[in-house]
This record gives sequence, structure tokens and C-alpha cells, in this order.
Amino acid sequence: MFKIDFDKYDYTLIAVICICIIFGSFMVFSSSAVIAYVKWASPYKFFFKQILWVVIGFAVMFATSFLIDYKFYKKYAKKIYFLSLLLVIAVLFIGVSRLGAKRWFLVGFLTIQPSELAKFAVVIALADFISRKKELIKEWQGLVAPTAIVFLILLPIVIEPDLGTPILIVGTCFAMLFCAGIKIKAVLALVATVFLLTAEEIIRKPYRLVRFKDYLASFVNIDASPYQIKQSLNALGSGGIFGKGLGKSEMKLMYLPEAHTDFIFPVIGEELGFIGVTAVTAFFIYLFLKGVKMSKHMPDTFSEYLCLGITFLIVFQAIINLSVATGVFPTKGLPLPFISFGGTSLVITMATAGILINLSQYTKKQN
Repeated sequence: MFKIDFDKYDYTLIAVICICIIFGSFMVFSSSAVIAYVKWASPYKFFFKQILWVVIGFAVMFATSFLIDYKFYKKYAKKIYFLSLLLVIAVLFIGVSRLGAKRWFLVGFLTIQPSELAKFAVVIALADFISRKKELIKEWQGLVAPTAIVFLILLPIVIEPDLGTPILIVGTCFAMLFCAGIKIKAVLALVATVFLLTAEEIIRKPYRLVRFKDYLASFVNIDASPYQIKQSLNALGSGGIFGKGLGKSEMKLMYLPEAHTDFIFPVIGEELGFIGVTAVTAFFIYLFLKGVKMSKHMPDTFSEYLCLGITFLIVFQAIINLSVATGVFPTKGLPLPFISFGGTSLVITMATAGILINLSQYTKKQN
């Protein structure tokens, strides 16, 4: 009979991730009940959907934690990458449009966002490349393949249009390559290229240019900030040390758009105060430190950079979300990992967290 030796894995990592997911489900209900009742006469509309995705996510996380060895991803790295590439291209033709973007497949009453899988696929593909060609990365010609891996899959995502996901992917891959030892000249060249491409994308879409101008103006005059940012800061500022109490946010009463998705962090700040936002921030700091520490104990180069890539992917997304909610970055539509309402994003994040749990067994072997 197949038996899983749970003692091999990091219990603290498992517990912290599970607590964060459960906490996120409660916050989704708290932040979405009012808008769900107004639109569908049921305060549980988003909450029940979130629970469904959480159940699916836990099943997937269990599989990636205890049933699938990390070598599976190395073996099928190319197939996973090309499947993801096919999906992000296909969504441009047969996907459904929402708010002017074509990013989702409609499967029954659920929506699937292939760019979420693409983030994970790029990390696997790059970790596989580094494990085979790490010495080449220190030379200019060694950057051709990783650059192609990244930008080939980014092109259809940008066309959707989506700028937040490409920025996250580029940041994650850049961090992986930096850890792999790329030269400073290459770092500067890549940064300049990304800056120019991002600027072109901002200028190409008028609404992005308006957002960016408002963002720059907000440093001089806070009243120039976009409506969402003003309401977000009001929510965070009104929570005080201990918050108004769970379920007692006022900004979620139709004042703060996307309160259960991209802007769930301000609701946490308003309801649970400084203590709540500190706890959330501490979770991602813990995850970052844990992932980096674990990477040093991996059995081979692929698992080392897979561990780093997943850690960077989750934590960088959290940094972007928190930075947007606090007005540090311009508005970008990226959910807060493990906590925001979401389908594909939540399941993929839980799947990648499962891989970290699977890799934690090698850390325990060192202790």
C-alpha cells in the first residue's frame, strides 16, 4: 500500500500556509458580502465560489506536496511550457472578454486564466535551463535562450492586454538569473530593455498613461491619486492599531472597488488594524526567508532554482499588490496570493506552495 511519510516535511511551513489560506477565505467573505448581496441578493455568492476554489486548491496542493516529486517538473519542463504558450495564445481567439481584456476561458460557471499557469511554466522552464546551462549565463550568448523563453510567452499576455503579469514574470526571472550569476553589464542591459518596453506599453494604452500621470502627480498632491488609491489609503488609515473589528469595514460598502480581489489588503487594515496588516506582511517575509534558506539545501541545481523561482513569484506578487494598495506603485490588477478572491490564481499559487512543501523535505534532512 502506498504510504506517505509526513514526518519528512516542514510542519511549520505547512501550518503557516494553511492558516493564511483559511484567513483569506474569511476575509473574502467579509469584503464581498455587501456587494454580493447588492448584485445577487446573496451575501455568500463570492464566499461559496472561494470555498470551491480552496477545496480544489487543497487537493492540488496535496498532490504537489506529497505525491509528485520535483523531478517530474524537470522531466516535463518543455511540455509544460509549450502547453502554457498554446493556452495563452488560444485565449486570444476563443477566450471571453471582461472589462476590455480577453484573458479567460469559460468552463461551465468557472473562469480559467491561462496566464496564471504561464507564470509557473516560465519558472520551471528557466530553472531547467539554468540547471543545464548555468555557466553560459555568465556570457552574453547565454542570455539568448532565457530571454526567448520569457518574451515568447509574454507577447500574447501583453496583447490580452495585461501588463501586471508580464512585470511580475520579468521580475521573477530577472531575480533567478541574477542569483545564477549574470554579469552587471547584462543586468543593466536587461533593466534598460524592460524599462523601454514598459514605457512603450504605458504610452500605447491611454488609460495606462492616465494612471501613470496620476501616480506621478500623487507624490506632489495626494488628491491627484486615483479614486481606488484614495479609498484604499482611507481604509488603511482608519483601522488604527487594532482595527474596527472583523466585518466592520466601511470602505467595502461600495466605496472601495475590487475590495475582495486586488484591494483586499486595505479591508484587512481597516478591520484588523496595524496588527492585521503586520501579520500578513510577516507571512510573506517568512515565506521569502524560508524559500531562500531552503534553496541552499536542495539536492541539485534544478530544485535550487525551482525553489527560488517559486519563492520570488509568490513574494514579488505580494509586494506588487501591497505596493499598489499603499500607493507606492501605479494601479495593477494582481491579487494578493493566498488571500484575495480568485480561481486560477489561487489554485496555481497553492500548487506552487505545495512544491515548496515537497522541497522542504531536503531541508529537514540537513537538520
